[in-house]
Amino acid sequence: MPADSAMDNLNALATWQDALACPACGSTFCAREQRLVCEGCGRAYPIVDGIPVLIADRAAERSDK
Repeated sequence: MPADSAMDNLNALATWQDALACPACGSTFCAREQRLVCEGCGRAYPIVDGIPVLIADRAAERSDK
């Protein structure tokens, strides 16, 4: 995916990310690179083709535990 498209996708997600909640803990997200990172539990959900994949089993666990 070209860098401009990836940045456009993140900008679009930023406009409505507050309406999304982590399926594991219910907290809000912050957008980082090609992921939405939960501000509560730290799980990182991938963004595939501009669409966040909010499936707890597919999220990467927090690495600083």
